[in-house]
Amino acid sequence: MNGARARTKDRPLQVLIVCYSRYGVVKLLAERIAEGAGREPGVEAELLIVEDLPVTELRSDENPDDMRRRRAVLLNQLTAADALIMGSPSYFGSMAAPLKRFFEDCTTAEGPQAQDRSRPWRHHLFRDKVGAAFAASGTPHGGNEQTLLSILTMMMHLGMIVVTPGQRPPILEHEAAPYGATAISGADGRRLPSDLEQEEARALGEQVARVASWVRRGRQAWEQSRYGHGPDVGRRRFSFDPSA
Repeated sequence: MNGARARTKDRPLQVLIVCYSRYGVVKLLAERIAEGAGREPGVEAELLIVEDLPVTELRSDENPDDMRRRRAVLLNQLTAADALIMGSPSYFGSMAAPLKRFFEDCTTAEGPQAQDRSRPWRHHLFRDKVGAAFAASGTPHGGNEQTLLSILTMMMHLGMIVVTPGQRPPILEHEAAPYGATAISGADGRRLPSDLEQEEARALGEQVARVASWVRRGRQAWEQSRYGHGPDVGRRRFSFDPSA
């Protein structure tokens, strides 16, 4: 086995859970999703908590170079992951502005015209990456399903492979949403997810990890049969330069 194929085989499958959480309920769901992803052998799950401030806004202790380095770290986390699971509170039936702005900042921020390496969507670096969504709203009709769809729409726009729980039996009685994991956080945003909501979050994490594993193994087999080597050689690996 050559070195590139060995690295591909030995590298843990990376599931990155990206979320914005104002009161902690969405973050708790993210933690349960990580637990579920960890049920699948050979998987590492990591949380990335989105801040209120735009990615490109300087923090109090930063200069412009510091900001570019911080942004490069985020870009590399996003593009290196085998699967992205995105979560948000439901605001007016859509994902929260900080989460949407995070992806806008990371995927469309300006870069040098001659070597525009800071726009991963131009390099199709999200294409064929596995993705899923989760959300929380204050009331049962607070817009969770529309929020899930807003996240899934962004994923489809980026060419990702969308994974959803679908309807589970008994179909007419099961309370969980078919588009992703959800929770009802209450009027003050502090109601903890129920046992069912937490288990549905774990199930989503496990499902995404399993599908991402299938996709990676299938890609390895396809590229091996077609090119004679695995994806670490045949598929361009990209690292973002903080100076870009």
